[in-house]
Amino acid sequence: MSKVSIIMPIYNVAEQLEKAIQCALDQTHKNIEIILVNDGSTDESGEICDRFRLKDPRIIVVHQKNAGSGFARNAGLDKATGEYIYFADPDDYFEANLVEETVAKAEETNANMVVFGYFDEVIDKEGKVTKTEKIPKLNDLLTKEDFRNNFRKHYALSPYALWNKLYKYEFLKQHNCRFTNQKVGQDALFNQVVGFDMETVFYHPKAYYHYVFREGSAVNRYRKERFYYEYNIANQFEEWMVYWKKSEEFHDLINQHYWGAMYLELSNLAWEDCPLTSLAKEERVEELMENPRINQAIAEIETEKEKNSFVKVLILLLRYNKYTAALKLMQTRVTIGKKFQKSFKVIKKAFG
Repeated sequence: MSKVSIIMPIYNVAEQLEKAIQCALDQTHKNIEIILVNDGSTDESGEICDRFRLKDPRIIVVHQKNAGSGFARNAGLDKATGEYIYFADPDDYFEANLVEETVAKAEETNANMVVFGYFDEVIDKEGKVTKTEKIPKLNDLLTKEDFRNNFRKHYALSPYALWNKLYKYEFLKQHNCRFTNQKVGQDALFNQVVGFDMETVFYHPKAYYHYVFREGSAVNRYRKERFYYEYNIANQFEEWMVYWKKSEEFHDLINQHYWGAMYLELSNLAWEDCPLTSLAKEERVEELMENPRINQAIAEIETEKEKNSFVKVLILLLRYNKYTAALKLMQTRVTIGKKFQKSFKVIKKAFG
Protein backbone atom coordinates (compact mmCIF):
# COMPACT_ATOMS: atom_id res chain seq x y z
CA MET A 1 0.00 0.00 0.00
CA SER A 2 1.01 3.61 -0.52
CA LYS A 3 3.38 5.44 1.76
CA VAL A 4 1.71 7.84 4.17
CA SER A 5 3.26 10.86 5.90
CA ILE A 6 1.86 11.49 9.38
CA ILE A 7 2.59 15.10 10.34
CA MET A 8 2.37 16.24 13.94
CA PRO A 9 3.03 19.87 15.02
CA ILE A 10 4.26 19.96 18.61
CA TYR A 11 4.37 22.76 21.15
CA ASN A 12 4.58 22.20 24.91
CA VAL A 13 2.51 19.01 25.09
CA ALA A 14 4.96 16.77 26.93
CA GLU A 15 2.26 15.24 29.12
CA GLN A 16 0.24 13.83 26.19
CA LEU A 17 2.92 13.56 23.50
CA GLU A 18 4.20 10.03 24.08
CA LYS A 19 0.72 8.55 23.70
CA ALA A 20 0.16 10.42 20.43
CA ILE A 21 3.50 9.35 18.95
CA GLN A 22 2.93 5.75 20.04
CA CYS A 23 -0.45 5.79 18.24
CA ALA A 24 1.39 6.65 15.04
CA LEU A 25 4.01 3.93 15.60
CA ASP A 26 1.30 1.34 16.32
CA GLN A 27 -0.46 1.81 12.99
CA THR A 28 -1.20 -1.49 11.26
CA HIS A 29 -0.17 0.17 7.99
CA LYS A 30 3.61 0.06 8.28
CA ASN A 31 4.63 1.99 5.16
CA ILE A 32 4.61 5.34 6.97
CA GLU A 33 6.87 8.17 7.98
CA ILE A 34 6.13 10.15 11.12
CA ILE A 35 7.21 13.78 10.93
CA LEU A 36 7.38 15.42 14.35
CA VAL A 37 7.80 19.20 14.12
CA ASN A 38 8.91 20.65 17.46
CA ASP A 39 7.76 24.25 17.16
CA GLY A 40 10.04 25.84 19.75
CA SER A 41 8.71 23.93 22.77
CA THR A 42 10.03 25.08 26.15
CA ASP A 43 9.06 21.89 28.00
CA GLU A 44 10.37 18.35 27.41
CA SER A 45 8.52 17.87 24.09
CA GLY A 46 11.67 18.24 21.99
CA GLU A 47 13.57 15.68 24.06
CA ILE A 48 10.66 13.23 23.79
CA CYS A 49 10.71 13.60 19.99
CA ASP A 50 14.46 12.91 19.86
CA ARG A 51 14.09 9.89 22.13
CA PHE A 52 11.44 8.36 19.88
CA ARG A 53 13.54 9.07 16.78
CA LEU A 54 16.21 6.76 18.18
CA LYS A 55 13.61 4.00 18.57
CA ASP A 56 12.27 3.91 15.01
CA PRO A 57 13.87 5.01 11.70
CA ARG A 58 10.45 6.00 10.33
CA ILE A 59 10.43 9.01 12.66
CA ILE A 60 11.75 12.33 11.34
CA VAL A 61 12.18 15.19 13.82
CA VAL A 62 12.29 18.85 12.85
CA HIS A 63 13.25 21.43 15.48
CA GLN A 64 12.36 25.04 14.66
CA LYS A 65 11.81 28.37 16.36
CA ASN A 66 8.21 28.92 17.41
CA ALA A 67 6.24 29.93 14.31
CA GLY A 68 2.77 28.56 15.04
CA SER A 69 1.11 25.27 14.17
CA GLY A 70 0.40 26.33 10.57
CA PHE A 71 4.04 26.89 9.69
CA ALA A 72 4.97 23.77 11.67
CA ARG A 73 2.67 21.77 9.42
CA ASN A 74 4.21 23.44 6.36
CA ALA A 75 7.63 22.31 7.61
CA GLY A 76 6.20 18.80 7.80
CA LEU A 77 4.84 19.04 4.26
CA ASP A 78 8.26 20.16 3.04
CA LYS A 79 9.78 16.97 4.48
CA ALA A 80 6.96 14.63 3.43
CA THR A 81 7.58 11.91 0.83
CA GLY A 82 4.30 10.03 1.20
CA GLU A 83 1.57 9.71 -1.40
CA TYR A 84 -0.95 10.61 1.30
CA ILE A 85 -0.81 13.13 4.15
CA TYR A 86 -2.40 12.73 7.55
CA PHE A 87 -2.30 15.50 10.18
CA ALA A 88 -2.60 14.45 13.82
CA ASP A 89 -2.60 16.64 16.92
CA PRO A 90 -0.16 15.75 19.72
CA ASP A 91 -2.69 16.01 22.54
CA ASP A 92 -5.19 13.54 21.03
CA TYR A 93 -4.95 9.88 19.99
CA PHE A 94 -6.24 7.59 17.25
CA GLU A 95 -7.03 3.98 16.44
CA ALA A 96 -4.31 1.66 15.11
CA ASN A 97 -6.21 0.92 11.87
CA LEU A 98 -6.86 4.56 10.92
CA VAL A 99 -4.18 4.80 8.25
CA GLU A 100 -4.62 1.30 6.82
CA GLU A 101 -8.38 1.54 6.34
CA THR A 102 -8.52 5.14 5.11
CA VAL A 103 -5.68 4.58 2.64
CA ALA A 104 -7.46 1.47 1.37
CA LYS A 105 -10.56 3.59 0.68
CA ALA A 106 -8.47 6.29 -0.99
CA GLU A 107 -6.75 3.78 -3.28
CA GLU A 108 -9.96 1.92 -4.05
CA THR A 109 -11.83 5.08 -5.05
CA ASN A 110 -8.94 7.29 -6.23
CA ALA A 111 -10.24 10.01 -3.89
CA ASN A 112 -8.31 13.21 -3.33
CA MET A 113 -9.60 13.29 0.24
CA VAL A 114 -11.13 10.76 2.62
CA VAL A 115 -13.36 12.11 5.39
CA PHE A 116 -14.08 9.84 8.35
CA GLY A 117 -15.64 9.90 11.78
CA TYR A 118 -14.24 10.65 15.22
CA PHE A 119 -15.02 10.56 18.92
CA ASP A 120 -15.61 13.73 20.92
CA GLU A 121 -13.99 12.71 24.20
CA VAL A 122 -14.46 14.80 27.33
CA ILE A 123 -12.37 14.10 30.42
CA ASP A 124 -13.68 15.83 33.54
CA LYS A 125 -11.59 16.94 36.51
CA GLU A 126 -12.14 13.60 38.25
CA GLY A 127 -10.91 11.70 35.20
CA LYS A 128 -14.32 10.47 34.05
CA VAL A 129 -14.45 10.04 30.27
CA THR A 130 -17.54 10.74 28.15
CA LYS A 131 -17.41 9.82 24.47
CA THR A 132 -19.72 10.86 21.65
CA GLU A 133 -19.27 9.26 18.24
CA LYS A 134 -19.49 11.53 15.19
CA ILE A 135 -20.02 9.78 11.86
CA PRO A 136 -20.33 11.24 8.33
CA LYS A 137 -23.90 11.37 7.03
CA LEU A 138 -22.59 10.28 3.66
CA ASN A 139 -21.13 6.89 2.67
CA ASP A 140 -20.03 7.33 -0.88
CA LEU A 141 -17.53 8.72 -3.35
CA LEU A 142 -18.57 12.19 -4.46
CA THR A 143 -17.44 13.81 -7.69
CA LYS A 144 -16.85 17.55 -7.90
CA GLU A 145 -20.49 18.24 -8.73
CA ASP A 146 -21.77 15.84 -6.08
CA PHE A 147 -19.49 17.37 -3.46
CA ARG A 148 -20.85 20.83 -4.15
CA ASN A 149 -24.46 19.68 -4.18
CA ASN A 150 -24.03 17.78 -0.89
CA PHE A 151 -21.97 20.47 0.77
CA ARG A 152 -24.33 20.92 3.72
CA LYS A 153 -23.78 17.29 4.74
CA HIS A 154 -20.02 17.78 4.44
CA TYR A 155 -20.23 20.99 6.45
CA ALA A 156 -22.09 19.21 9.26
CA LEU A 157 -19.05 17.12 10.28
CA SER A 158 -16.19 19.37 11.41
CA PRO A 159 -15.38 20.67 7.90
CA TYR A 160 -12.33 22.56 9.13
CA ALA A 161 -10.75 19.83 11.26
CA LEU A 162 -7.57 18.29 9.85
CA TRP A 163 -7.55 15.09 11.90
CA ASN A 164 -10.66 13.49 10.36
CA LYS A 165 -9.29 13.71 6.82
CA LEU A 166 -6.66 11.93 4.72
CA TYR A 167 -5.30 14.03 1.82
CA LYS A 168 -3.68 12.97 -1.42
CA TYR A 169 -0.39 14.85 -1.46
CA GLU A 170 -0.29 15.35 -5.22
CA PHE A 171 -3.62 17.19 -5.03
CA LEU A 172 -2.33 19.47 -2.25
CA LYS A 173 0.78 20.33 -4.27
CA GLN A 174 -1.15 20.84 -7.50
CA HIS A 175 -3.46 23.39 -5.85
CA ASN A 176 -0.80 24.97 -3.62
CA CYS A 177 -2.63 24.05 -0.43
CA ARG A 178 -0.45 25.47 2.34
CA PHE A 179 -0.97 26.90 5.81
CA THR A 180 -0.82 30.61 6.57
CA ASN A 181 0.90 32.17 9.58
CA GLN A 182 -2.46 33.09 11.09
CA LYS A 183 -2.19 32.05 14.75
CA VAL A 184 -5.83 30.95 15.09
CA GLY A 185 -7.87 29.30 12.36
CA GLN A 186 -5.11 28.27 9.96
CA ASP A 187 -6.71 24.81 9.74
CA ALA A 188 -9.97 26.40 8.55
CA LEU A 189 -8.21 28.50 5.91
CA PHE A 190 -6.29 25.42 4.72
CA ASN A 191 -9.40 23.27 4.36
CA GLN A 192 -11.19 26.06 2.50
CA VAL A 193 -8.35 26.21 -0.05
CA VAL A 194 -8.52 22.40 -0.33
CA GLY A 195 -12.26 22.65 -1.03
CA PHE A 196 -12.10 25.26 -3.80
CA ASP A 197 -11.18 22.76 -6.53
CA MET A 198 -11.91 19.45 -4.82
CA GLU A 199 -12.54 16.75 -7.42
CA THR A 200 -13.30 13.56 -5.49
CA VAL A 201 -14.13 12.96 -1.82
CA PHE A 202 -14.86 9.64 -0.16
CA TYR A 203 -16.89 9.60 3.06
CA HIS A 204 -16.10 6.68 5.34
CA PRO A 205 -18.72 6.19 8.10
CA LYS A 206 -16.36 4.91 10.75
CA ALA A 207 -14.73 6.72 13.70
CA TYR A 208 -10.97 6.48 14.27
CA TYR A 209 -9.80 9.69 15.90
CA HIS A 210 -10.29 10.70 19.55
CA TYR A 211 -10.62 14.47 19.85
CA VAL A 212 -9.88 15.02 23.53
CA PHE A 213 -11.14 17.89 25.66
CA ARG A 214 -9.78 18.00 29.20
CA GLU A 215 -11.98 20.06 31.49
CA GLY A 216 -10.02 22.82 33.18
CA SER A 217 -7.22 22.69 30.61
CA ALA A 218 -8.54 25.34 28.22
CA VAL A 219 -6.79 28.69 28.46
CA ASN A 220 -9.05 31.48 27.28
CA ARG A 221 -7.31 34.80 26.86
CA TYR A 222 -7.78 38.06 25.06
CA ARG A 223 -6.27 38.20 21.58
CA LYS A 224 -6.02 41.64 20.04
CA GLU A 225 -6.33 40.26 16.49
CA ARG A 226 -8.98 37.63 17.20
CA PHE A 227 -11.69 39.30 15.13
CA TYR A 228 -9.27 39.72 12.23
CA TYR A 229 -8.52 35.98 12.27
CA GLU A 230 -12.18 34.98 12.29
CA TYR A 231 -13.13 37.59 9.70
CA ASN A 232 -10.47 36.20 7.36
CA ILE A 233 -12.11 32.78 7.61
CA ALA A 234 -15.56 34.23 6.93
CA ASN A 235 -14.29 36.30 4.02
CA GLN A 236 -12.49 33.38 2.38
CA PHE A 237 -15.56 31.19 2.88
CA GLU A 238 -17.62 33.76 0.98
CA GLU A 239 -14.98 33.85 -1.78
CA TRP A 240 -15.18 30.06 -1.91
CA MET A 241 -18.96 30.08 -2.38
CA VAL A 242 -18.70 32.83 -5.02
CA TYR A 243 -16.08 30.75 -6.85
CA TRP A 244 -18.51 27.83 -6.85
CA LYS A 245 -21.33 30.17 -7.98
CA LYS A 246 -23.28 29.04 -4.92
CA SER A 247 -23.23 32.18 -2.79
CA GLU A 248 -27.03 32.48 -2.97
CA GLU A 249 -27.66 28.81 -2.16
CA PHE A 250 -25.34 28.94 0.85
CA HIS A 251 -26.02 32.53 1.85
CA ASP A 252 -27.11 31.39 5.31
CA LEU A 253 -23.77 29.65 5.88
CA ILE A 254 -21.93 32.79 4.79
CA ASN A 255 -23.96 34.78 7.32
CA GLN A 256 -23.19 32.23 10.03
CA HIS A 257 -19.47 32.69 9.41
CA TYR A 258 -19.65 36.45 9.78
CA TRP A 259 -21.86 36.10 12.85
CA GLY A 260 -19.35 33.60 14.25
CA ALA A 261 -16.60 36.20 13.89
CA MET A 262 -18.69 38.71 15.83
CA TYR A 263 -19.70 36.20 18.50
CA LEU A 264 -16.12 35.16 19.16
CA GLU A 265 -15.02 38.79 19.37
CA LEU A 266 -17.69 39.43 22.00
CA SER A 267 -16.36 36.50 24.02
CA ASN A 268 -12.84 37.79 23.39
CA LEU A 269 -13.80 41.15 24.92
CA ALA A 270 -15.28 39.36 27.92
CA TRP A 271 -12.12 37.51 29.01
CA GLU A 272 -10.67 38.63 32.32
CA ASP A 273 -7.38 39.79 30.81
CA CYS A 274 -8.96 42.08 28.19
CA PRO A 275 -7.25 45.46 28.82
CA LEU A 276 -10.00 47.61 27.30
CA THR A 277 -12.28 49.79 29.41
CA SER A 278 -16.03 49.26 29.30
CA LEU A 279 -16.39 52.30 27.06
CA ALA A 280 -13.65 51.08 24.71
CA LYS A 281 -15.33 47.68 24.47
CA GLU A 282 -18.64 49.28 23.55
CA GLU A 283 -16.91 51.45 20.94
CA ARG A 284 -15.25 48.34 19.55
CA VAL A 285 -18.60 46.58 19.13
CA GLU A 286 -20.10 49.67 17.54
CA GLU A 287 -17.16 49.86 15.12
CA LEU A 288 -17.57 46.22 14.09
CA MET A 289 -21.31 46.63 13.64
CA GLU A 290 -20.54 49.32 11.05
CA ASN A 291 -18.90 46.65 8.92
CA PRO A 292 -21.51 45.98 6.19
CA ARG A 293 -20.97 42.20 6.13
CA ILE A 294 -21.27 41.85 9.91
CA ASN A 295 -24.30 44.12 10.00
CA GLN A 296 -25.99 42.29 7.15
CA ALA A 297 -25.38 38.88 8.72
CA ILE A 298 -26.87 39.92 12.05
CA ALA A 299 -29.82 41.57 10.32
CA GLU A 300 -30.58 38.50 8.20
CA ILE A 301 -30.12 35.60 10.64
CA GLU A 302 -33.53 34.07 11.31
CA THR A 303 -33.71 34.25 15.08
CA GLU A 304 -36.99 32.32 15.19
CA LYS A 305 -35.05 29.27 13.97
CA GLU A 306 -32.30 29.74 16.54
CA LYS A 307 -32.60 27.04 19.21
CA ASN A 308 -30.13 28.59 21.64
CA SER A 309 -31.98 31.29 23.57
CA PHE A 310 -28.76 32.95 24.70
CA VAL A 311 -27.60 33.38 21.08
CA LYS A 312 -31.06 34.58 20.04
CA VAL A 313 -31.08 37.31 22.70
CA LEU A 314 -27.52 38.31 21.85
CA ILE A 315 -28.39 38.75 18.16
CA LEU A 316 -31.46 40.83 19.00
CA LEU A 317 -29.49 43.10 21.32
CA LEU A 318 -26.93 43.77 18.60
CA ARG A 319 -29.64 44.22 16.00
CA TYR A 320 -31.21 46.98 18.09
CA ASN A 321 -27.88 48.62 18.98
CA LYS A 322 -27.96 47.55 22.62
CA TYR A 323 -24.21 47.06 22.77
CA THR A 324 -23.74 47.60 26.50
CA ALA A 325 -26.38 44.97 27.25
CA ALA A 326 -24.85 42.57 24.72
CA LEU A 327 -21.44 42.91 26.36
CA LYS A 328 -22.89 42.41 29.84
CA LEU A 329 -24.77 39.32 28.67
CA MET A 330 -21.59 37.83 27.21
CA GLN A 331 -19.65 38.74 30.35
CA THR A 332 -22.22 36.90 32.44
CA ARG A 333 -21.96 33.88 30.16
CA VAL A 334 -18.17 33.84 30.37
CA THR A 335 -18.14 34.29 34.15
CA ILE A 336 -20.64 31.50 34.73
CA GLY A 337 -19.24 29.55 31.93
CA LYS A 338 -15.89 28.50 32.92
CA LYS A 339 -17.94 25.29 33.10
CA PHE A 340 -19.05 25.94 29.52
CA GLN A 341 -15.49 25.89 28.17
CA LYS A 342 -16.30 22.96 25.91
CA SER A 343 -19.02 24.91 24.11
CA PHE A 344 -16.53 27.66 23.30
CA LYS A 345 -14.09 25.06 22.00
CA VAL A 346 -16.82 23.60 19.79
CA ILE A 347 -17.58 27.06 18.35
CA LYS A 348 -13.87 27.64 17.86
CA LYS A 349 -13.61 24.35 16.04
CA ALA A 350 -16.51 25.23 13.76
CA PHE A 351 -15.12 28.64 12.78
CA GLY A 352 -11.45 27.84 13.05
